[in-house]
Amino acid sequence: MADNLARKVEFNPNQQQKPERRKRQVVDHRRVAWNGLEKTLLVLGSIITLGMMTILVSSSISATSAQHELTNVQRSVAKVQNQVSDLHQELGELTSSARLNKIAKSKGLTLIEKNIRTIR
Repeated sequence: MADNLARKVEFNPNQQQKPERRKRQVVDHRRVAWNGLEKTLLVLGSIITLGMMTILVSSSISATSAQHELTNVQRSVAKVQNQVSDLHQELGELTSSARLNKIAKSKGLTLIEKNIRTIR
């Protein structure tokens, strides 16, 4: 094996080497494959988003329903309060001393002051 390990290199200093142009590798972002983790995250994110949207709509409907019920209850309470106020006014009118004296006079009754007792 009388092989010479030295290589024969031809070098001409007058000749310029042309730089080798590399071709750019263009990646189409629309065609990049999705890996399993990305698919799983996308599915889980979609499920969570749909669940949250459903909960939001449901709570909005519940709040609206509760608001209507509250309005109805407030309306009925105001109606009952008005009735109570009317009854208090009627009670005051029926028990007024002027009215009682008028009725007593029409029935022929008289008021004797010595029979009146004041209790404190």
